[in-house]
This record gives sequence, structure tokens and C-alpha cells, in this order.
Amino acid sequence: MEREILARNVKRYRQVKGLKQSDLAAKVGLTSDTISKIETGKQENVGSKYLILISRELDVELFQLFMADPESLTIKFIVSDQNLRSAERLSDEIFKRLDNKKGINIYILK
Repeated sequence: MEREILARNVKRYRQVKGLKQSDLAAKVGLTSDTISKIETGKQENVGSKYLILISRELDVELFQLFMADPESLTIKFIVSDQNLRSAERLSDEIFKRLDNKKGINIYILK
């Protein structure tokens, strides 16, 4: 499952950046064939060194390469009763400042 998620996200972010597989490969020190295998989920092991280099070249955080739905975000606040109102105000402020609220979930748990 993780390989498929990684494959989809590397390809997607590479295309967003307007890079060819060969461009990304040259920038991170891999072959085009290896990038192709990563993007098709056929590459069994991708070292952390290369994952970090790939995420930097694609201008995304490393964790974003492994998000099943990189367009969504879940924020969970775990608060005491004393801080409940503050957490609710913070949640409201976050939503006010977001341009696109689609895929954003905020949970306040006591």
C-alpha cells in the first residue's frame, strides 16, 4: 500500500513541478529507470537519503509523499475543559484564514 501511495505522489508532484523523470533522476542522483520504478510502485526499497532528496526537489515535505490523500488535512486538538474555548477559537481562526476548506478536518477532543 505504501509503495502505491509513494508512486502516485512522486509522479503527481513531479508533474506539478514540470519535471521529466530524467530531470528528477539527475537532480537526486538516481537513474531514470529507478524513478520510473518508484512511480509505478515496482521499486521495492527507496533509501531514506533518496526520499529526502526527492521531497526537496519536489518542494514537498517528506510526509506528503506518503499521504493517501495529500489534498486533505486532519488536525486534532486534545484539550482539557479549561482550554476548550481557546481551542474552539483557534479552530475558527484556522478556518477563517484558509482559502480552500475542502479536505480540512479539525477535531477537538476532551
